[in-house]
Amino acid sequence: MVRIKYIWSLIQMFPVFLIAFYQLYKQFTIPNYYQLIKQDALDQRIIQFFAVPIPIYYFIDLMISIFEGSLFEPCRFCLWYHHVISMIVVTAIIIRKEYQWQDTMIMATHTLLMKYPFIFVLNIIYVALVPLREKWINRFLGKFFPFIYYSFIIALIYDCTNALPFLY
Repeated sequence: MVRIKYIWSLIQMFPVFLIAFYQLYKQFTIPNYYQLIKQDALDQRIIQFFAVPIPIYYFIDLMISIFEGSLFEPCRFCLWYHHVISMIVVTAIIIRKEYQWQDTMIMATHTLLMKYPFIFVLNIIYVALVPLREKWINRFLGKFFPFIYYSFIIALIYDCTNALPFLY
């Protein structure tokens, strides 16, 4: 299962980055771009296609941690915690079908973290992208995202890596 997630991340890396930069370009060149987003636009459908398996993988990863008894090991716990919050947030984004450039760039950076888990600067970029969400202040999702930072603090304290088990 870990290998499938890894391969899926590699497959989606380039299209997701291209779409993220395309969406960023549209944000800067079209006034009120986010009010004009069409849920059936090609970029939105591609991102949804790549996003749908994410909560499923997170759920399976959670079950594996529970069954193998590693759930409360500090490095597994911070991933578990991150995945539980992400299951809620990503599922809500999938249902909403409105992927803004920040959503897409976070997803793209996550694929880089999967490919290059030992490059620390990628963690900084990933964490820095989260608060860039413009419309989260008064939304349901915005209330959950600060909790993701707790898992990053645990990971830093215990010197955890992003390396997937059984791959490195």
